[in-house]
Amino acid sequence: MTITAAAQRRVLGYVRVSTERQAGEHHASLQTQEAHILDYIERAGDVHLETFVDILSGRRDDRPEYNRMVELALSGGADVIIVQFLDRLGRNPREILRRIWQLEDHGVRVEVTDEDIKEELLLLIRAGMAGAESRKTSERVVANMARIVSGGTHSGRVPFGFTPIKRIEGGRAVVERWEIDEAKAAVVREMARLAVDENLGFLGIANALNDKGYRTSAGGHWVGASVQVILRNPVLNGTMVYGRRGKKANAAEQDLIRVEGVFPKILSDEEWAALQQRLDIRREHSRGATHKSEYLLSGLLRCGHCGGPMNGKVGALHGGRRYRNYYCSHARASRESCGYYNGHSAPKLEAAILEYLGQYSSPKKVRELLAADSRRVLKQREAELRRVDKRLVEIEVDFDKNLDLLKRDLLNEEEFRRVNEARREERSQLAGRREELAAAVADQALRQEGVSALPVRIKSFLKDFGALDVQRAKAMLQPILKTVHVYNDGRIELEFRGQSS
Repeated sequence: MTITAAAQRRVLGYVRVSTERQAGEHHASLQTQEAHILDYIERAGDVHLETFVDILSGRRDDRPEYNRMVELALSGGADVIIVQFLDRLGRNPREILRRIWQLEDHGVRVEVTDEDIKEELLLLIRAGMAGAESRKTSERVVANMARIVSGGTHSGRVPFGFTPIKRIEGGRAVVERWEIDEAKAAVVREMARLAVDENLGFLGIANALNDKGYRTSAGGHWVGASVQVILRNPVLNGTMVYGRRGKKANAAEQDLIRVEGVFPKILSDEEWAALQQRLDIRREHSRGATHKSEYLLSGLLRCGHCGGPMNGKVGALHGGRRYRNYYCSHARASRESCGYYNGHSAPKLEAAILEYLGQYSSPKKVRELLAADSRRVLKQREAELRRVDKRLVEIEVDFDKNLDLLKRDLLNEEEFRRVNEARREERSQLAGRREELAAAVADQALRQEGVSALPVRIKSFLKDFGALDVQRAKAMLQPILKTVHVYNDGRIELEFRGQSS
């Protein structure tokens, strides 16, 4: 039978690899995929219009050639899209299914040269395998790197503060061990002291180092970014970490490999913990302003009515004096945001909070005040965690139902998007909250240890407070208190780091 031009299908090909390395020399992998597609088209007697090529991860939905191909197909410019394997379309099973069904709704078929996806059940299985293979690949990479770095192999530049001791092995130099460079270690310890004791940020630390005549390895002046990289690096505490994917990546979501004892410790466990707590506290507040404020409770004080920050402000001249006060920022901005006038004299409020804090300097009193509350908080968090888990399951079920409705033409593409948009946002928020709750519940034992140490820290703070300037007083107070809620009637509620009261 002769196939006429009118009966020939218009075909688009799509080939993809995640990286240039996977493409191989001369992009051999891409050429292999395209060869399979062209052979398939020739045997079917179809018309090849164009092949689209991406060198990007299938997890990304912003692949330019993929999106250009889909747009062309949906506009009526093709009858078929061909790939060698289903996972070339992407690594997200739901995205694969959604896209295939969308294309089918517009009369465009997706065909695979080396897999059979004619039956919908097999399609679902294949889509699931595509996503699973992505996870397996990631796991294999992590496992391989774990074997390499577990022996203490360090890649990249030499960490500041250390010197590699090398030996010749197989005709090349390999690192046998690491030793502390005492001159540079002294700079690291000064950085940590400036952060913990003087409550300086990265730029402030850099400026202080420069003023004291400290210089970088290259003999240049320090900058804040370099200080940040050094003080966040676990090698200072002896641990090598592999797998970080940039400053903005969420460390909790990364497949990090940690190898203890690779480096000698420049900072002890206690010093390292204190430093990281200080850096984390600074990240909780707006950059610089809170920590430079001359008000002791800046960044800690919250309105008990609306939860908004209470900021320090110098009042108008009265009787030859200017009075310092704390005000609810929401109430000052709009009565709709907070309907309570919540303003207090700064000296009086600070004195009242310090007096209130004093009752927690007795270990026995702390146990009495916090034990019951600790149990209450834990129960609340466990109950909320159960509610979050239940809602996440409901969202997943709803999503699957909507996918089925989309496939059976009971929902169109726009309706499907609209129905799931709110749920997608809710799921993202719930997933973040679930992670917080799970960590809080798991860390309850550590929080109890913090409670036992609380009286000592409070007593030390109250003893030294009178001799400290505001910045150093904040440096001691912020690791003790997380939030102080104040009401317009003078009621005070303290939330300690790790506990509420």
